[in-house]
Amino acid sequence: MLTSVENARTLALRRERKAIRGDSTTLKMDDLSWPKLPSRDHRRSSIGHISDLFKFQRDYVDIIPKPWTVISISLSDSRQELSITKLQAGHSPFVLRLPLGRHNSMDADEEVFGFEQGHAELLEIIEMANESAHDAVGKTGREAKTAWWEEREGLDLRLRDLLENIEKVWLGGFTGIFSQHARRPELLARFQKSFQNILDRHLPSRRKSGRKVAGPKITLDSRILELFIGLGDASDEQCDFSEPLTDLLYFVVDVLQFHGELNAYAEIDFDSIVIEMQDALRGYYLAIHASGQVDEGRHTILILDKTLHSFPWESLPCMDGLAVSRLPSLGCLRDRILTQQKDAIADDTSEGHYISRSNASYILNPGSDLKHTQSVFQKPLQSLNLSSSITNRAPSEEEFKETLESKDLLLYFGHGSGAQYIRAREIKRLDKCAVTVLMGCSSGALVERGEFEPYGTPINYMHAGCPALVATLWDVTDKDIDRFAMRAFEEWGLFEGVSAGTSASGSTGRKGKGKERKVDSRERSASVVGKGSVSLVEAVAKARGACHLRYLNAAAVCVYGVPVYFK
Repeated sequence: MLTSVENARTLALRRERKAIRGDSTTLKMDDLSWPKLPSRDHRRSSIGHISDLFKFQRDYVDIIPKPWTVISISLSDSRQELSITKLQAGHSPFVLRLPLGRHNSMDADEEVFGFEQGHAELLEIIEMANESAHDAVGKTGREAKTAWWEEREGLDLRLRDLLENIEKVWLGGFTGIFSQHARRPELLARFQKSFQNILDRHLPSRRKSGRKVAGPKITLDSRILELFIGLGDASDEQCDFSEPLTDLLYFVVDVLQFHGELNAYAEIDFDSIVIEMQDALRGYYLAIHASGQVDEGRHTILILDKTLHSFPWESLPCMDGLAVSRLPSLGCLRDRILTQQKDAIADDTSEGHYISRSNASYILNPGSDLKHTQSVFQKPLQSLNLSSSITNRAPSEEEFKETLESKDLLLYFGHGSGAQYIRAREIKRLDKCAVTVLMGCSSGALVERGEFEPYGTPINYMHAGCPALVATLWDVTDKDIDRFAMRAFEEWGLFEGVSAGTSASGSTGRKGKGKERKVDSRERSASVVGKGSVSLVEAVAKARGACHLRYLNAAAVCVYGVPVYFK
């Protein structure tokens, strides 16, 4: 299933790329023909299927850098089920199929939180956020401003609640699949033994026969155990994993039943198992702390299907603070991995794309109406001593295009995605494209088109080979997004020694409406030390906390692409 979906996406990407470059004659006949029906010779058909799986594993999975994890998320045609696939080099795909209504009560009057409900709520929040983001200018009186803030904060809470519901209801106990926890074979083996002992004590099938007559004891896939470990640090007394553990334990009982070990749910004391599992998890994490090992350079790439791209998955509670980016297909990821392999710097560097800080450019306030943004960023940007940058005037299409082609990095601070200055087809046709940061409203939004793949600015930049694009999924307010951008650039190492709190505009950092928060000098120095090893994706994750509205503004920002570091 995964291979066919991803092959279709990659084929569509390849066809569109050839069409963009006017190279339709080079399309192979196989690319233009209808898919062939399965052979009646089942033996030959199965051999071909195995060959396709081997090729898929070799070409798309095993080339993924070791510290990276790719998570593909798709929605079933019935819109009742999520398919989540975890891809890591050296491992076969690990697939979860999660019915969205598995937690629904038998009470017919209880409201069901399915995909249609969640999607409708998201679209309504985005529509209201877009309207209110542009209403601030007309709010002059105290009461009007207060009402505007109350509306924005209410939308922020609604989006927070929506994301929490998505995690709790749709994902439940399976949030561990997004964990960036590194494998530790010895500790995992110890945890597996504890888990087996717990099952032996509590499952009726094992208590009755001891599994001697019924056959050999079933060994669970280690990646199922990692779902438990991925729930989080159970040594933290404030964490309560009762509900997610119960969800996972039902899943484990189902897996055992599929393999012939039958148990009736009513005969299992799930509460006792949960208590013992929390103890086992606590022991695992205490051992982690004692070892002093730290997971570094971990990165997750989301491959989202056409129905799921509008959700800010990166801001789910289970992914808070993690380095997460997204791409439209595995073919798109493969292109970037092969490119960075050619440009590899050294074996001891983090996996990703590397650029020069000095080979950058910026377009600041091209519409001449974002005075606050210009006042915040003008001095820090000027201190970089970059050539061919543009401030307070509109760039020509040729200037925009030449910058994307010749520079390693382009920073855009203006309205929208800059589409008013350069046409989509000109971006698509680029042979080389800079890492791009588009700090404008809805610069990363895609347009849905039914059964076909969505289109929009991010897709244009991906066709051009852009290693990473930072953009927003909906409209945001300029002051909050300015705070976010400044913090992200500090964390990334672009503005070394510059603080968002005071240096950029002479004003202190703000916390809450009208409340000033002075930035401690130790906090400033800590935020810029050693940032050469922080990727752009990590910097974006860390910068979300700089926004007043953690969800309405910060969650709008996402990264399309792979980790990017400064040389």
